[in-house]
Amino acid sequence: MNMDHQSSPTFEDQVEELKAKFGKPQVFTFSADFLNFECDLVKRSAAKGRNHDITCFIRKDGQYVVIQKHQYAQTGIYRAPSGGAYPDEDLEDAAEREMYEETGLQVDLKKFVMDVRLEVRCPDETIPWRSLVFLAEAVNGDLHIIDDYEIYNVRLMSREEMLGSVDELMVESGWGGFEYRSFLTRSFFETLDELDDG
Repeated sequence: MNMDHQSSPTFEDQVEELKAKFGKPQVFTFSADFLNFECDLVKRSAAKGRNHDITCFIRKDGQYVVIQKHQYAQTGIYRAPSGGAYPDEDLEDAAEREMYEETGLQVDLKKFVMDVRLEVRCPDETIPWRSLVFLAEAVNGDLHIIDDYEIYNVRLMSREEMLGSVDELMVESGWGGFEYRSFLTRSFFETLDELDDG
């Protein structure tokens, strides 16, 4: 066996490390019909070898940090920030980097809450996707956008608003991605309540 160079840990190896560090998540499956433009975004990501996102529900001042992207600016729809790891990037590092870029905040991951397998149903194919969902705490920084190419707005929002009017707007949008984000948000808070840490 050649031991000259050590290979990078696989995605699954890193997920196991996250479980050991932040707790074993609840596993969920979901499928949604995505619109053509949404499918194009997922296909572009998959073509670069990324079929995942890391979503963080960041607590700050008794509320949660939410973002709005340019594609749905001024719609009233906001969601928890998320992003993916670069090839060979550590997943925990990627989560911290993405949260900083989208919110201006340095965060600590606190709990690995959900591991979600999504089927992105497109007219011509079904694409597997995976979301690793964490509870995080804001530990430093001011709420502002670093990556303004991706992000249109960032703000604090109560759990009640996320599960109320914003959830209704997501469901009514007709976008598969928002149908999924609605499921993700509702399931996150239900699971958090079960963990007695909401």
